[in-house]
Amino acid sequence: MDILTIVKANIRSKRGTFFSIVLLMTIIAATMTSMFSVRDNYSKGFEEAMEYADYGDTTVIMKTGNLTEELKHSVENSTLVESVWYQKAVVGGGISHGEITDGNDVFLLKLHDGIRMFNEAADGFEEEIPALSPGEIYLPLGLKSDLDCNVGAAVTIRFGCGVQKEFRIKGFVQEPSQGSSLIGWKQAFISQEDFEAIYEECIPQEAEGITVDITIVRVHQKEKTELSATRFQRLLNLETGLVSRALGALTSDQSLRYSTLLPEMIIKVILVFVVFLFVIVLIVMSHSIGTEIELEYVTLGVLKSQGFDKNKIRLVFLLQYMLAELIGLAAGSLVAVPIEREISALCQTMTAVLPDRGVSVGKWAVCTLVLLTVSFLMIMVKTRKVAAISPVRAISGGREEIYFDSWLQAPVTKKGLSASLALRQFTSGKKRYFGTLCIVAILTFFMITVNLIGNLLASREALAAMGLILPDLEVHYLEKVEEDYRPKAAELVESYTEVTYKNTEFAKYVSLNGENLLCLCYLYPESIRGILKGRAPLYENELLITDMVAEALEIGMGDSVVVANGDKEAQFIVSGIFQSGSDSGMTFAINGEGAELVEIEDIQYAPMYFVIEDKEKKEEIGEAVVAAYKDILGVHVYDNEDSSMLGGYDEIVHALQSFIYTFSILFAFVVVRMVCTRSFVQERRDIGIYKAIGFTSGKLRLGFALRFFFVSLVGAVFGMGLSILFSDDLLNAVLSLIGLTKVVLEFNAMTVLLPTAAIGLSFFVFAYLASSKIKRVAVRELVAE
Repeated sequence: MDILTIVKANIRSKRGTFFSIVLLMTIIAATMTSMFSVRDNYSKGFEEAMEYADYGDTTVIMKTGNLTEELKHSVENSTLVESVWYQKAVVGGGISHGEITDGNDVFLLKLHDGIRMFNEAADGFEEEIPALSPGEIYLPLGLKSDLDCNVGAAVTIRFGCGVQKEFRIKGFVQEPSQGSSLIGWKQAFISQEDFEAIYEECIPQEAEGITVDITIVRVHQKEKTELSATRFQRLLNLETGLVSRALGALTSDQSLRYSTLLPEMIIKVILVFVVFLFVIVLIVMSHSIGTEIELEYVTLGVLKSQGFDKNKIRLVFLLQYMLAELIGLAAGSLVAVPIEREISALCQTMTAVLPDRGVSVGKWAVCTLVLLTVSFLMIMVKTRKVAAISPVRAISGGREEIYFDSWLQAPVTKKGLSASLALRQFTSGKKRYFGTLCIVAILTFFMITVNLIGNLLASREALAAMGLILPDLEVHYLEKVEEDYRPKAAELVESYTEVTYKNTEFAKYVSLNGENLLCLCYLYPESIRGILKGRAPLYENELLITDMVAEALEIGMGDSVVVANGDKEAQFIVSGIFQSGSDSGMTFAINGEGAELVEIEDIQYAPMYFVIEDKEKKEEIGEAVVAAYKDILGVHVYDNEDSSMLGGYDEIVHALQSFIYTFSILFAFVVVRMVCTRSFVQERRDIGIYKAIGFTSGKLRLGFALRFFFVSLVGAVFGMGLSILFSDDLLNAVLSLIGLTKVVLEFNAMTVLLPTAAIGLSFFVFAYLASSKIKRVAVRELVAE
């Protein structure tokens, strides 16, 4: 009871500190729990969707003509395969709603079992999915955000045979394999009548090289094989050649990875930030405990003289701070529930599956245990000095027996008295402000890092160095012709302005050592950017791979690999390692001759991209090319915001900036309030002396605020140093999720000044507000001294 009585008294007398820790831990627990819950709930939702749809381990999309009876027999009788499911489809070359166009292929199927229809709020499913009438279509939820469309809207789908059809959206469905807005190809569902009409109209024209007739193959592996979906697909392809003959293939693991790519990036950055926020809490608690022992030296000495041993006193500190943390962790778990729901709703348009709901109790329990264990160890270490408290020294107020002045103390000057006095107080109490310096450095580091991400997405030069080219012009064929007009178009473009980059890029899924990968084909391989090691593939039998492919297939520079496209295969040598954001890094690159070697013929009609020196001539050049090659070539002029490669990453960055800046300023407020309160108590007598010699409350408050402003500036300098040392490592770890393994950082004045100004201003304002108690300090403090 004696210990509990003291704990309760401490909480009452230091309730500001107690509730500040509660608030900080609530923020940390709510954020961490909600992030882990979002990740777990989407994984569970995706697994449930795949199981309900019975999609198996891999989905293979093939030209029906390539799916021979011999190939079917080989797959169905494989020792790896449990069952195979086939469904006919027709492929459209793009879908439009109003002025918005998604140019990726759309595979139109007849409605089958395993598809669920979202309700109007997209937070559940309809009990039944109505049959489709002619002219109606069900779209995956990912296209809702891509096309900015709703139920009842009209969409137009183009087909390679020159036909286009208009459909009315009857609803949005959960199609887990390719439904995400982050996956290019989509599956949509039309009526039996529409399917047959399109099939009969377009199939006869396939002889002209136009693909319409598609078969989607879904393969289940035998349970006893216990292979990952990716490993199963690779072994199946090596045994049967199914994937090598396909247009593309997607395993269940890949579907999950691509569908949750952006949410995963957000979660990783926020979790790292939250870990450092907890470090800040530990610093604050450490400072608070150290200051409390110093201020309460007399009281603790009296307690020792009355029979309280060091263990009991340390237990008082332990219970006081651990109780604050427990309350914060419990409150955070409750706050995490609505946060998880909101974030899940925001992410659902990207993942296109209905997530599970609720807090991940297991993850919350593990996080709570880790946080409490680390806090326990910190408190036990910090309270070791209790053993050195002497009841005899307590009589003298606990003052140090010998005081040495510091040679680092700044002078006090008549000119700028308030500023020089504030600086003097800071330099004479460096240990007291060391924790605050660390806190400012951490906050500044993250604020600069998130600014660097914004700089990265806004800089064409940095993106180009990383292999991401944002073109100014795209020249493409309107129809297939015998003669290649692209070199002539390039000459016309170059007659107007200097061309800093040009290339023709075509992407196709082929097999590399049995693995289904995206192959990027370039007519000008010497212009490939983002090469990390080695050189571009200048000869027909050379190729580049990414770090992710090198790791997944365990290959490297100089190795010989086999590329297969259908029945055609050839050996290539790895000439270098490059980075690419295409297919989130699971890709490789060959030149035009190499594409001919494995009969990737469509590169003949691939678009050509240009980056030009004089951006103001983009429109003029585009009009000139169209006028010169009317009905043969078309031109797309990209504006400054138009980037098919980056998608909505800039919106993600803005969201991260808002989150990190908001919580940094909030933490700054709580930290300043706690530190200012302690500093005020420590300096109360000094303040009385200052008032006795003529300082007004306003000047003292200004000096108090300036002192914390100096702290923030010094801390910001350390934060800049941390950013220079570690920002690239953090961003490499995050951006590697989309295939960028070597980032190019661009520091500028605003990158550094904005966080410094935000933190400095916050500390100054919060310190000035927290020092309002100075007005209540009387000159009598000097008499008491």
